Amino acid sequence: MASRIGALLVALCAGAAVGFAYPHIELALACREPASEACVWGKAYFPLTLTVSLVFLGPIAAALVYAALAWLRRRGRGREGGNP
Repeated sequence: MASRIGALLVALCAGAAVGFAYPHIELALACREPASEACVWGKAYFPLTLTVSLVFLGPIAAALVYAALAWLRRRGRGREGGNP
């Protein structure tokens, strides 16, 4: 039970990190030339992009991380002889 809660916390933190980092990375790449149109629009829509990223990308990333941790936990349990 404790390993499931730990895996859930790790997955939630990873989802929040992905949701928060993606817009920043996208803006950093767009603003390599600060006067570019992509940079101007990226700065203008940054709050919206951050919100959408946290709402849509965060849960997807969290689900993927949780599934990967569950898979690793099941895989490790099989090697140990079935101990939970």
